[in-house]
Amino acid sequence: MSVAVLCNLSDGVIIGVDSALTVTSANGVERVFEDGGKLFQIGKKLGVATFGLAGLGGRSIGSFLHEFEGTHQGFEEWPIPETVESLRDFFVTKYKEAVAEAYGKPFEEVTETSWQTTGLVVVGYSPGSYLSEAWEIRIPDHVEPGSSRQVYKPGSFGLAWFALSDPIERYLYGISLQGLGEIADYVKELLNRDLTAEEYGKLLDIRRGQAYQVMTDSMPVKTGIAYVRYLVNHVIAHYRFTEPHPTVGGKAQIGVITYRGGEFEISE
Repeated sequence: MSVAVLCNLSDGVIIGVDSALTVTSANGVERVFEDGGKLFQIGKKLGVATFGLAGLGGRSIGSFLHEFEGTHQGFEEWPIPETVESLRDFFVTKYKEAVAEAYGKPFEEVTETSWQTTGLVVVGYSPGSYLSEAWEIRIPDHVEPGSSRQVYKPGSFGLAWFALSDPIERYLYGISLQGLGEIADYVKELLNRDLTAEEYGKLLDIRRGQAYQVMTDSMPVKTGIAYVRYLVNHVIAHYRFTEPHPTVGGKAQIGVITYRGGEFEISE
């Protein structure tokens, strides 16, 4: 799997990932490589972080992104939503082909699969825009045209995380949404009835009230880089000590692009 952490700021956008690539089979985790690449530059000014499946049909996600660059001329001049939709359509096609090959029949005839998600987080600036934006493509959830999720539109700022991010939720909120759901189920048993929407909303309010407050408004990019790195390393350390085969591991990789118009830059 993976972890990806996004920080969208007024001066730029930062994305961080771990570097572990997990090879699985029907028997479970076979091997974990800690020096994989999950962060990519496409064109000059767009960054893509990947999570979920490390590849499709024996090919890495990075090789598919390189193919996308070569077969979609001029995409760097498109608004980001248009590029995201083309990426979604491209990867849906590749995903369906890989599933069909694995099961020996057309994708539409495969009723259930044990395939993991192929996830992409796309960040950057549309041409002429002074504010960054971020999108999530999650396949097979986002198979339908126009179904990609805009995580942050231009002018909205904050933190978001993807994939194996439970340690981040526990750190920031004291309890994950899954844990809160189990408490809600226990309360339902005590009351012998379902919780109303207002009652469950109160539980969510309590959880939000316990959260550490991180001010992203006007946060400097260097501070954002440090915080994203901290959160990624927090998840890496968690799985290092709690899992026999950590599927989040290796080193934190950080990608940044700012309003100054430079390229998307990746560093460790």
